[in-house]
Formats: sequence, C-alpha cells, structure tokens
Amino acid sequence: MDRISIEQILDPITPEKFFKEYWNKKHLVIRRNKFKNLYTWNHFDRYMNMYPKINNLQILNYDGKDTRWCLDKIRSGKLKQPFFKKEGIWKLFNEDKKSFVIPFAEYQNKDLVAINFELEKYFGGGQSNVYVSPAANSKSFPAHADDTENFLFHTEGRVKWKIYEEFAPGKPKHVLDEFILEAGDLLYIPQFQFHEVETIGPRILISCHFHNKKRQSLKNFKVTPYSENKRAKWYNWKPEIYDKKGHINPDFAYRFRDTGGWKKKYL
Repeated sequence: MDRISIEQILDPITPEKFFKEYWNKKHLVIRRNKFKNLYTWNHFDRYMNMYPKINNLQILNYDGKDTRWCLDKIRSGKLKQPFFKKEGIWKLFNEDKKSFVIPFAEYQNKDLVAINFELEKYFGGGQSNVYVSPAANSKSFPAHADDTENFLFHTEGRVKWKIYEEFAPGKPKHVLDEFILEAGDLLYIPQFQFHEVETIGPRILISCHFHNKKRQSLKNFKVTPYSENKRAKWYNWKPEIYDKKGHINPDFAYRFRDTGGWKKKYL
C-alpha cells in the first residue's frame, strides 16, 4: 500500500515542532495547495448516485428543527424518521441547502486510508468524516468541543472558522482566532478545544480525528509500527499491466496494435 508520511501531512511544519508546540495545546493553521483532491465534488457525486445502496449518510437540520437525519439508524429502527427516495435526498441538498455528513469515509479513497494509517502511528484508532455543504449558510454544528485530536483537510470551497480560547468542560466564550480556509489548507484542533464552522459557500472538508493513546507524553512517546495497526489495508483490485520483470502482462496484449505503440486512448 502506498504510504503518506506525517512530514507530508504537516508540511511545512516539522513533526517535532508540531508535537512540542501544538499537540494537545493549541490549534494550527497550515495554508497550502496540498491534498485538495482527497475528496472532491466528483467523489461526492459518485457516492450519492449510489443512494440508497450506501451506508452512514447523515443530513444536518433536515427538518428545520436541528434534527439530524441518520440513514443507518432509520434502517435499524432506532430512529423513526422518514426514509427518502433518491429524488427526495437530492432536493434536500440542492433545493433546501442541507449539509450532509458521510462518517467512516476513509475507504472511499486510498490516500485517506494512507493518512489514517500514518496518523494512527502517533494516535489511537480514528476515522474520517466528510462534511459537504451546497451553499452559504447551510446549517452546520454550533460551537462545540470534540474529545479527539482533529485534522481537517479542506478540499473544495471556502470555510470560515472560529476557534475559542476555552477548552471543555468549560463553555465557549471568547473567540481566540477567526479565519477563512480554502482548498488544500489544513487545520489542526486539539482535543477539547471549542470551535465553530460557518459555511460561506459550497464546501467539502474531511475531519480525520483520533483519540490520544493512553499515557502518551512527550517524555514517553510511543510510535506504533504499521504492522501493529489492525485497520484493514487498501488492496489494489486492478490487474497489473507489467509482470515482475517489467514486461507487459500477456493478458493486456489487446492494448497494443500493429503500430507497435501504446494506444493512449486505451489508458
């Protein structure tokens, strides 16, 4: 499986600087043009066109009463909410401008899996949630604090953030920082720090969040090797064009023609 290093994730901040100055202490904004293709509108388009043959989908404020619609809980009978046909889901997003959440989305993209593998060397098990809004002022979460370390990859559009001075179990009172992030930017928010997002247009961001390992500290810092990660790896399901000696696999001979050249239209 292709790997993505923590140096690539935090670039241009070094891991040493991150863990000494930011980890579990304060938020970090990294402005750059990187990882913006982790999850795009094309990914979202393909995923939603598979509805209802999907899992985990959530819709924020679907009824105008701050109620969250949860596909899996409706199927299991835990929630008595309406089951929408595909057209109804489309209208909620495109006409009613509701924000969608796709939890456990890391296996929709091999780079997302690689990022989770890498960060789980330094943190406990985690997951990636995709947040998608169709327009400005689409409903999002109010000011809140998470009990996980949060790495937020911005991939489409622009997002306005408020970071508060306070950490849970306190309450958000004083805005410490306020800024707008764009595609390619990364935001780190330490566990328990209050934050709030405002949609100022169509946007997609990915929240990769992880619990800290027990008794993890700078003085006694444990890095878990890949071999100990119990997460299922990403498998390549595409047949290999080249064999181990670098020759064209005979099963792909149809890609060549009498011209002796590689037909680009078949790539």
